[in-house]
Amino acid sequence: MRLIRPLIAVVLLSSAALFTQQNLATSQSEKPGEGPEQISGFDINALDRKVDPCTDFYQFACGTWMAKNPIPADQASWGRFNELYERNQTILRHILDKYSADDPKRTAVEQKIGDYYSACMDEKAINAEGLKPLQPELQSIAALKSKSELAPEIAHLHQLGVNSLFDFGSGQDAKDANQVIAQADQAGLGLPDRDYYLKADAKTLETRQKYQQHVAKMFELLGESAEAAAADAQTVLKVETSLAKVSMDRVSRRVPENVYHKMTRSQLVSLDPSFSWDQYLADVNAPRIADLNVVAPDFFKGLNAVLDSISLADLKTYLRWHLVHSAAPLLPSDFVNENFNFYGKTLTGAEQIRPRWKRCVASTDRDLGFALGQPYVAETFGPDGKARTLKMVQALEKALGEDIQNLPWMTETTKKQALVKLHAIANKIGYPDHWRDYSKLTIARGDAMGNMQRAEDFEMHRELNKIGKPVDRGEWQMSPPTVNAYYDDPMNDINFPAGILQPPFFDRRMDDAVNYGAIGMVIGHELTHGFDDAGAKY
Repeated sequence: MRLIRPLIAVVLLSSAALFTQQNLATSQSEKPGEGPEQISGFDINALDRKVDPCTDFYQFACGTWMAKNPIPADQASWGRFNELYERNQTILRHILDKYSADDPKRTAVEQKIGDYYSACMDEKAINAEGLKPLQPELQSIAALKSKSELAPEIAHLHQLGVNSLFDFGSGQDAKDANQVIAQADQAGLGLPDRDYYLKADAKTLETRQKYQQHVAKMFELLGESAEAAAADAQTVLKVETSLAKVSMDRVSRRVPENVYHKMTRSQLVSLDPSFSWDQYLADVNAPRIADLNVVAPDFFKGLNAVLDSISLADLKTYLRWHLVHSAAPLLPSDFVNENFNFYGKTLTGAEQIRPRWKRCVASTDRDLGFALGQPYVAETFGPDGKARTLKMVQALEKALGEDIQNLPWMTETTKKQALVKLHAIANKIGYPDHWRDYSKLTIARGDAMGNMQRAEDFEMHRELNKIGKPVDRGEWQMSPPTVNAYYDDPMNDINFPAGILQPPFFDRRMDDAVNYGAIGMVIGHELTHGFDDAGAKY
């Protein structure tokens, strides 16, 4: 398990008073090919001067901005993060529209991002295809004759990116930080967290009921009768509740010691003998594995009991649900809309589904982010932005060092160790030194579902191929267009993608004071993660 701490978006809303924008709403409805309007910088008119800052500083700092920026219908929340994300989406759309044309002069990178986006945007062709792209997978699940055949099927579904039963991949060894090991972890739920299945308050009960109704509707769209679909939805909830009961809660998972259990391969098998691990590892093409991190041993003990107690028919129903759920964004419109009705409206409160172009831009960034990031960086950031941001990071690290030296409550021995760690932090700014190689990934024009599945397969094998090899300290966990930042505990590095190093958080045209007030806060936030309750243990 890799412990990275992304920036929490809400903390940035408090910097609203520093900035304003040139009506971002126009960017959200732009015609294809048009670029976004620039988000501008410092503007004290965002302040609500009617309020006494000594009484309500938050309203004083952000009140006018909030009054002028209601939550858009296709958003669950709204803040400066969201504004910049929307602007970046428009920049990426401009790039993808350009490379969507079937031009033989395109580079390999341009072909991949352009054809992926083009296929995703072809809603007419996707509707015409219907369930045809899923039929081979549905037939494969239906053909299972015994539980002994589960392992190769789960391996296949994992390669397609289908969340089922558990998660398997690779990660940095928390106690041998130069090495990558295999890791197995809990997974397999359709709701965001185990507590959605276990709590009994009114809101949670309502959410579970709506989830079950949603699953039933998706089964109906697969062609089942209303009665059969309702029964299958009840089965899915039963299986997932069994998995939730043996899953570790998220608070416990925050403690690093709780999510590190290095075991031999045979010890994993002994935890879950009902599952053919040897067959699974062979079918996912994992390298030879002598030991691995079993993140949550109790989950795999529980999984063994679940597999023993639940019928093959019920497990097949569960797998069909997770297959259609994972594929929903690239299935015909009825599936897309029903998927939004629950995961958008019910879970997040968004009133309208995002326009298709926004969803396809996000999908392209998810599956080809380090290909799409290349033209994005060339257009928005560049070496000069990287150099100026690095200078700010170094200045803030120096200030943090001075703070540590002057702390009255910290012993001299601890101060020395803290300074050693601070000086060892690696700074990743804007974009990686070496771009990810997608040459082995086939992206076909007009094959939206196939493109997504091949991208998932590519990524899983990229992760598994790291096992047993030295850690690549130059690797990034976020694509360059991402509007976020993170501190990576076991790597001891801070990461600021080019996506967040844009106005209003960072502006190469603005005075340092403005940039320190915005992106400087983000940098400081990430630095302190190295010394908080989790980071201090690394």
